[in-house]
Amino acid sequence: MMRQALSPHFYVSATLLVTAGSLLLFHLLGLERDSIFLPVLALAVLYGLIYFIRQCRGGGIYHIDGSIEPAQLLRRAIARYLVWLVVLYGGYQFYLFTPWYNNWQHQTTQQLFGDFLHVYLWAGIPYFALTLTFKASRREDFYDPAIRMLHVLRQIGHQLWRRLRYGDNTTPPLRVLRRPYNRKVFLNLVMRAYFLPVMVEQVAPTSVNTLQTVYAGLDGGQFITWVLALIAMLWLMDILNASVAYALESRWLENRSRSIDLTIGGWLVCLSCYPPLNEATGTLFAFAPFVASGQPGDLVYASVGLLYALKIAEALLLSVHIYTDVSLGPSVANITLKKLQTRGMYGLVRHPGTTTKLLFWLLQSAFYRQFWSAKMLFGYLGWGVIYVLRALTEERHLSKFAEYREYRKKVKYRFIPGLW
Repeated sequence: MMRQALSPHFYVSATLLVTAGSLLLFHLLGLERDSIFLPVLALAVLYGLIYFIRQCRGGGIYHIDGSIEPAQLLRRAIARYLVWLVVLYGGYQFYLFTPWYNNWQHQTTQQLFGDFLHVYLWAGIPYFALTLTFKASRREDFYDPAIRMLHVLRQIGHQLWRRLRYGDNTTPPLRVLRRPYNRKVFLNLVMRAYFLPVMVEQVAPTSVNTLQTVYAGLDGGQFITWVLALIAMLWLMDILNASVAYALESRWLENRSRSIDLTIGGWLVCLSCYPPLNEATGTLFAFAPFVASGQPGDLVYASVGLLYALKIAEALLLSVHIYTDVSLGPSVANITLKKLQTRGMYGLVRHPGTTTKLLFWLLQSAFYRQFWSAKMLFGYLGWGVIYVLRALTEERHLSKFAEYREYRKKVKYRFIPGLW
């Protein structure tokens, strides 16, 4: 049974509350290096609390298990603790020593893993003990990534032992990885390792930019300054929510990955939109919003009034786009199925995020003279094709699930209600 997502209004309200509260604390206490990820943690705790309240009222897929024996609980908690300790430490070393990540530009990711490992060493076993007690589920136990990893390692070890002991070469040791779910567990780790830096490394600079813009408004800035502050705050909301989704996959957040795209085409289309591969994509297709200089003289009609109107329209359209993104809550993910959101904008079309993003890019750039060149028009069309292909590959993957096929029958249009 597909797990029901919460109302889009809740996710947006919770993210707005944490974003505004975090900016206030950063203003009062300063944006210290050690506090960069506190907004991410605060939003995760708020999501987890609301899900637990719903569970206690009879909703959700988990239950409280008061019958589990302490010795059994401890064994299960330790097993999971050790598996994830190895995974987290391996991830930390990967970001420290891989040439692409071993530089000052990725210090935020290294800090995240370092801080998280420090906390995990002390709080990991109590966390798993509490989770297994208050978020019990036999189905989740079977599909728990830690259990799947232990199963894979045990099977590989068994086959290696048979090969060494009896000379049995009939079963390759890595054959266990041919099983789809086992592959999905490890591919999910690869996906999160790729996207985690993309999200979390935007938290600090976006927070700083938002605060500076707010300060400029308070210091006698014009109305347009407050519009720019709103735009910055909207991006921060999106980044915080996405950071929770990629950094934390937990029963408390009810955002375990149920499936992941296993096709090369699906991965390539998606990864071509994110660094570092988007640099190659950008050489083929010019990114039209780069023409948005913010200078009235560069507009098709040189006017400060037009620039102000354009920024206000951008803020309004961006509000719709961020509402769409954040309405997925901690289930935001590329290439992966966690939960379906069927309400809000997703009750109108199946890919509202694609529509609003492409419209936002068009609004940002179309009022500048430089946009109306063959290079920029071709570039915008190229990026549009890529994002449409992303939506189509996503549907190909999700359509394997009966819940999505039923959703597709109810919401007939992909991008534009009544048209497309």
